[in-house]
Amino acid sequence: MKTRQLLLLILFSATPLVALAENPAFAPSKDNGKVKVFILAGQSNMEGRGFPEPLSWQVTQKKYRERYTHFLKDGDYDAFAKKVAETTDAEDRRKTPTYLWSVRRDVWINYLGKHGDLTVGYGAPREGFGPEYNFGHVVGNHYDEQVLLIKTSWGGRALARGFLPPSSMLSDEEYAQQAIEQNAQNEKWNTEEKVKVEAFNARVTEENKTAAKKKRLRQFRPRPIVTAAEYKDQFGKDYRNMVKEVHECLASIGERFPGYRDQGYEIKGFVWFQGWNDQYQDRWLSYEKNMANLIRDVRKEFKAPNVSVVIGQMGHDGKEAPKPDSPREIIMKAQAAVAVDDEFKDNAVCINTGQYWDMEAHAIYTGPGGWQKDVAKWRQFGNDRPYHYLGSPWFFAQVGAAFGDAMLELQK
Repeated sequence: MKTRQLLLLILFSATPLVALAENPAFAPSKDNGKVKVFILAGQSNMEGRGFPEPLSWQVTQKKYRERYTHFLKDGDYDAFAKKVAETTDAEDRRKTPTYLWSVRRDVWINYLGKHGDLTVGYGAPREGFGPEYNFGHVVGNHYDEQVLLIKTSWGGRALARGFLPPSSMLSDEEYAQQAIEQNAQNEKWNTEEKVKVEAFNARVTEENKTAAKKKRLRQFRPRPIVTAAEYKDQFGKDYRNMVKEVHECLASIGERFPGYRDQGYEIKGFVWFQGWNDQYQDRWLSYEKNMANLIRDVRKEFKAPNVSVVIGQMGHDGKEAPKPDSPREIIMKAQAAVAVDDEFKDNAVCINTGQYWDMEAHAIYTGPGGWQKDVAKWRQFGNDRPYHYLGSPWFFAQVGAAFGDAMLELQK
């Protein structure tokens, strides 16, 4: 375990994440032990919605800045803030300022075609971050060996569909029958919708002849009619892509990470943060079974029968309880149940992410007039909707640390 690091992260429940010393220069690991590999998978919130705009403002405030010392190059608040101010275009918010992020060379990250040393910028928004950032710092502080994070996440994916594991797949005959039923529904919808669109356009065309302000015509977009094979291919597609990403990264680890010294690697953990898209079309009914199968199939695929598993429980209601018997509550219960099942309880844990809800961002978002009442103030704390945890950097910082802490507890 690393004792030389100057950065200490406080990691439990609602306790703030505090940087207690100047940001160290995170040098590459000199240890020749096997690289410790962690797979991080899920949908948009694993992609990460930690926006840099609110983070860069909070760095200028003494109340918040110590949360992010290790995010900044040399831990220098003033230099970071000065560079952002110098490169911000007040008239064009599409232009990205220059951010002086720290770079951690003893932790590598691979994320869908992008790879390198751990820094901010491996999230879904440009220059953003997700749970991977503080997760990498926590496990990086612990291991003397080099660490590799392989993040495989895509927004809008359901466990019951795109991420469906092989053990949950139905037979070819069952998918063929479902394809027939789906095509019949789509054909019916296409017929009815086409009539509606044509009627609408005819009416608008007639009105536009005399109207000063012309209305836009609608475009008919038919729902697809697919073959049985095409229908089946939608199920498990993201699971297969996840597996492909991991295998390809490990097969080319020396090419993607020049600091690799043929020391070998071992897969130590799997982190799962997902749930939103399973709230629809009765997908929640099979969540517990699919989650258990996902763990089994991941362990089998990567020949890691006891790999530690951290499940990020849905927390979109913040510190409030979800509506009783709602799809969301059922999914949350399923996530928790898998972690305490006799089969998994010794090497899996479910983390309640709602406890890290950013209450300051929440107060602005839900206050009188909502976030639109004062957009400038809103962007000091968040930049997104509740399904993305308000785009709060503080939320994603805390969750990443909690996932890392939980993973290390399992490693014991």
